[in-house]
Amino acid sequence: MFEKGGKVKILRKESYWYQDIGIIVKVDKGIKYPILVRFSKSTYSGVNTNSFSQDELSLVS
Repeated sequence: MFEKGGKVKILRKESYWYQDIGIIVKVDKGIKYPILVRFSKSTYSGVNTNSFSQDELSLVS
């Protein structure tokens, strides 16, 4: 189950953070990409969060 504060590994191949680990910030319902994840490393434009669907993430213990 995806909950706020959980660690996840990114499985979306076209993502900047592919195979990186991030922390869940927010979980919504009823939208296409309901899980907001924050990362320690930023993109070239300074972004360090992105939204993903459940099938694009894997829980890390």
